[in-house]
Amino acid sequence: MNSAARLHRIYDKLAAQQNDQPMVKTWADVLEIDKDNPHCEDDVTACLMALRSEITLTRQRLDAIGVPMNLTSPAFERLRQVAAPGQLHSSWHGHRGNIKPPECRKVFEWAEWALRDEDEGDMPAEDMTALREKLAALEAALQDTEMSPYLHDFIQRQVDTIRAALRVYRVQGARPLKDAMRKVVGDLQVEDKRLRAEAAEASDEAKGVLRQAGEVIEKTAEVCDNLDKIGNLVERGWTLASTVGPFLLSYFSKGG
Repeated sequence: MNSAARLHRIYDKLAAQQNDQPMVKTWADVLEIDKDNPHCEDDVTACLMALRSEITLTRQRLDAIGVPMNLTSPAFERLRQVAAPGQLHSSWHGHRGNIKPPECRKVFEWAEWALRDEDEGDMPAEDMTALREKLAALEAALQDTEMSPYLHDFIQRQVDTIRAALRVYRVQGARPLKDAMRKVVGDLQVEDKRLRAEAAEASDEAKGVLRQAGEVIEKTAEVCDNLDKIGNLVERGWTLASTVGPFLLSYFSKGG
C-alpha cells in the first residue's frame, strides 16, 4: 500500500459513514478509535494532523513524477478540509455532500495507481494486536515494579514513542514506526552511560522490565521489516531487526 492508497482507504471509509454525528465521532469510526476512550478527541486530532501531512506528502510524490495539480482536484482539497481539527464538532452531514461525489473517488483511485511502485506491505491485524498487547503488558509491569525514576521515565518514553507511531499507522504506514525506532536507538545512544549505570544497580524485577522493553523494541523492528518491500536491502542481508537486535542486547539481555 502506498500513500495514495492509504488516502483512498480512508476516503472510502469516510464516504460510507451514514450516521449524522459530530465529526470527532465520525473520524473515530473511520480511524478505528474507541469513542468511549476519555482521550478519544486527542487521538483523533493526532491522526488528523498525520492525515493532513500524508495528503501533503502524497501531493509531493505526485509532483516528483510530473502529475499536474489539477489532476488531484477536488478530492485532495476536500479531504484536507474535512480533516481539519477545527471541524471536529461540526456535523458529518454538513460535509457529506462535499465528499461523496464520484469524481473524488476517481482521483484517489488514479493516484493510488500512479504511485503503485511505492507500495509497502500492510501490517497484519495480528501484528498490530500483538504490539499493542506487548505495550500494555510492559506498561503494566512498569507501574507494578519499583525502580529508579530515571529508568521508569526512560522506559515510559519508549512506550509512548512506539504507541504514538502505532496510533497513526493506518494513516502514514510504516514511516512513523521506522522514525520511532530511530528515536529509540537515539535515546539509547545519548543516554548510554547513565542507562548502563542505572541498569547495573537495578533490582532483578526492574531488570526483567528492561528485558521486556527490549523485546517490545525488537518486535517493533521486526514488524517494520515485514512491511518493507525494498527487496534489494533484504537480499543484501540488511534488516532493521538485525541492526537493532544486537544493539539492544548490550542493554537489555541481562538488564545492563
